[in-house]
Amino acid sequence: MKRRRQTIAEFFRNYPFGVLLLAIFSMIVGAPLTAEAAHHLEGIQGPSGLAPLTILLTVSSAYAVWNLAHHRAVVICAAGVILALLGLSSIELSRLGLDRVLSRKTVDLVHVVAQTLFLLYVTATILRMVFRARIVDGNILCGAACVYLLAGIVWGYGYTMLEIADRGSFSVVAPNMEKVDLYDEPGWLVYFSFTTLTTVGFGDVLPAKAFARSLAVFEAVVGQIMLVVMMARLVGLHVAHSTSAKPHSVEFSTDEN
Repeated sequence: MKRRRQTIAEFFRNYPFGVLLLAIFSMIVGAPLTAEAAHHLEGIQGPSGLAPLTILLTVSSAYAVWNLAHHRAVVICAAGVILALLGLSSIELSRLGLDRVLSRKTVDLVHVVAQTLFLLYVTATILRMVFRARIVDGNILCGAACVYLLAGIVWGYGYTMLEIADRGSFSVVAPNMEKVDLYDEPGWLVYFSFTTLTTVGFGDVLPAKAFARSLAVFEAVVGQIMLVVMMARLVGLHVAHSTSAKPHSVEFSTDEN
């Protein structure tokens, strides 16, 4: 048991990007399931339906960039604000007497915007680390994967912002033909983001308005460019490191042809 704890502690210490990668995988797998949970849990609606996944992602993101941040207090404050906004959007404003000052839509929109900005900062920080690395190790590989997958989550939050601001920007072709309110079930939009990023496109979520279609096309193009650029960078680093690590013999020849 002690050895297992040491192994886990060593993983957290040596692979902060790996910790974030596990949290992102949880978001990818769990986001579509929140749509089903919303039907069974009363009071779960809007971005608060992703609350457990959002908490895990926020904490893991802060941990991943903790040693890279120039101002750690800013990271703590940003994560704290996001979690506070998440808590505010998860409860009824009438209980706090804020329903006359703030609308539920405003709180949800501010929360999603703050979450998106924080993840953009995390993505930029990890991307800078990946491109400045001199060797390719396990943590750098996890970081490169995080950059690509974080783009899918950020776009998913972007679609959520668009749906909050302009209802009906997306439509869902549900298997049971029931009408789906994407504001109450934002997990659909994270799912749609990854199917678009990977150019799978199952067709069960459709951009219904012009701006939504433009964003979807832009995500699909950027996703392919990111794959090419990241692969080229990682392969280039690996080849450069392998070449410099091998000793080169020098041969002298006096033969003249």
